[in-house]
Amino acid sequence: MSEVQTNTIGRDFTLPELIKFVAPPVLTRLLVSFLSTLDDSLFVSRFCGPNALAAFSVAMPWFMFVDAIGMLVGATTTVCSIKMGEKKPEEAKSDFTTMAIVAFCTGSIFTLILTFFLDQILLMLGETKLLLPYARSYMTVSKFYAPMIMSSYIFNSFYVIAGKPKWSMYSSALNTFCQFFFDWLFIVKLKTGIVGAAYANLIGSSLTTLLALFFYSNSSREIHLVRPHSRLGDLLRKVVRYGRVQFITSIAVAFSSYISNNVHLAIGGEKIVAAYTIVSNVTFMFMMSEFGLIGSLSPLAAYAYGEKNAKKFARICKQSVLLVESLSIIIILLITMGRNVVLFLYLNEYSEPMIRQLAARGLMIYPFSLLFFGFNVLVQDFSNVVGRHKVSTFLSVMENIVIQISLCLLLPRIFGIDGIWFVFLSSEILTFFLSAYFVYVNRDVYGYGREGIATFANS
Repeated sequence: MSEVQTNTIGRDFTLPELIKFVAPPVLTRLLVSFLSTLDDSLFVSRFCGPNALAAFSVAMPWFMFVDAIGMLVGATTTVCSIKMGEKKPEEAKSDFTTMAIVAFCTGSIFTLILTFFLDQILLMLGETKLLLPYARSYMTVSKFYAPMIMSSYIFNSFYVIAGKPKWSMYSSALNTFCQFFFDWLFIVKLKTGIVGAAYANLIGSSLTTLLALFFYSNSSREIHLVRPHSRLGDLLRKVVRYGRVQFITSIAVAFSSYISNNVHLAIGGEKIVAAYTIVSNVTFMFMMSEFGLIGSLSPLAAYAYGEKNAKKFARICKQSVLLVESLSIIIILLITMGRNVVLFLYLNEYSEPMIRQLAARGLMIYPFSLLFFGFNVLVQDFSNVVGRHKVSTFLSVMENIVIQISLCLLLPRIFGIDGIWFVFLSSEILTFFLSAYFVYVNRDVYGYGREGIATFANS
């Protein structure tokens, strides 16, 4: 393959060019997350009630666990980007195809688990007698789109590597249209309740998977489906090496969410869970755009690292910090200034005033966590790209297990309900100082310090 064909993620980007390049995946992640959030607000919360929303929130750790496996599988992008930087495109294509099959099979296993152990899992997650029927109704259908969700972690991230980031937007647009239409059809017109949202997700994810198969079947793409290889053990070891940080982070977040749900139920019951779900869902919706941005920047950093191009790597690092922090500020302004719109979307005139008051308070505190969250995720991700897996793992464990769970158990006991809103913000601030320390001590290893030294380029 010629250099002209492989320079999509390997070329030098100016800041305006980089913004243009990463904009599609950022908007895609935002649109996909916006879609799922509006599913909850416009359809589940407004037409099924706050209890349905609370039931979904209590079941969320299960979806986070599935996401954790997806994040692990998604590390294939880093493995393949490094191989492309090393001028090994055929190996990259074969690895991509093999892991796409692995992802689909893994999702099928999750479907089987829910088929046989649904009620046991829901009760273990903490569903109350009031919430259990809603959760059971939703999960009975949603279990069938696990294979497509797992595959999406491969397909969506490789649109960037294939040099066609706009296709992620096309996929998102298709998914958005399908889910909104079928949400309206099933929940509003046919009055199927929360199960209608599950059917809409199943249809949308199935169609976007078919679109991805159509895209990657084209052999003219820089990355496309080829014959899978049998070196699965070696590939899995590499994927785990680069993906274990995201995996540990997601598992820790799932466990933290489980602890939080039970703390919230103990403090104020379903009303607290409903209010917290509104605030966290809206913040998470915008948070996904940061994941989209960082996920688009990581292959560029991985390619430069594979090339041992110190100047390019240092430039990408500095541009990435600027973009991530700028996006965080924009998100904070959007959420805090648009909080009344958020409350209108989630709550109708029959909603309890206490839920509205709690959510309004949380929307003025919780989103400021993103100012530190984006930087922390970027440091963990880039540390992983350059092989500093222990640093990434340490930061992830400290942030999501040691710090966040400790604060979750401590702050509500001291400050009551207000303490709930400060848990995430406080944990991200403490993690920020740890992240900044590791950035500082490695400044001369990767060339982003004032001296311009980059020892990795000579290794």
